[in-house]
Amino acid sequence: MIKKIIFLISLLLFPVLLMALSPEEIISKVDKNEVFTSIKYKGVMTIQKGDRAQPRIKEFEAISKGNDKAFIEFTNPGDKGTKYLKFKDELWIKGPYADEATKISGHLLRQNMMGSDYSYEDVVNNEGLLDLYNVRLIGKEELPSGECYKLELTAKVKKIAYVRQMIWVDAQEFVARKVQYFALSGQLVKELTVIKTEMINGKFFPVIIKMENKQRQNTYTIFEMKSIDLDIPLDDTLFSKRQLEK
Repeated sequence: MIKKIIFLISLLLFPVLLMALSPEEIISKVDKNEVFTSIKYKGVMTIQKGDRAQPRIKEFEAISKGNDKAFIEFTNPGDKGTKYLKFKDELWIKGPYADEATKISGHLLRQNMMGSDYSYEDVVNNEGLLDLYNVRLIGKEELPSGECYKLELTAKVKKIAYVRQMIWVDAQEFVARKVQYFALSGQLVKELTVIKTEMINGKFFPVIIKMENKQRQNTYTIFEMKSIDLDIPLDDTLFSKRQLEK
């Protein structure tokens, strides 16, 4: 009798077991949604530094191709003409009144971009998580957005901004709804929350994101993307120092 009961339970559970996803499969689905071959969009960063400060607004236009080419030009008054170029492993910046571009490298890549809570690496990175991290599934957890897989990511490469991440992946859309970023010391440095996604070219793509600085109170940046074109042809000549120094 006991063997029959166990057998019946196993039959009931068998479809569920077949549908269970491995940690790597979950993150692969996230990468499929959030990694692109190319993108063109208009961006707005709303930067809040503490309770009493007035928010600062930064507007820009951006294009990116693969993980090694990106071009950003700021358009808001005060920053108009400031440009960034990522080409392979190099990142260059040119101010509106500078004659030549300046190369940003090493630890400077981890500094905040334009006073926001995003580092240069945060803004231009387009590399899949599975290429950078080992993954462990902790379980499921309910967030205001819905049920999520909770996973721990630990770096498998040496040169990386965040050696550890905790990530909450939407169990329906497979979007990273919340991400906590940890330094080598184990200290929580930033927390990302996806506020809004849109279906673009078959992808659930994050379009409004909040990045919070966990080292300071009430300090965060809301990053919004508009007029998004994904996976479109982009000429390589758009990503050159000549284009940057126009």
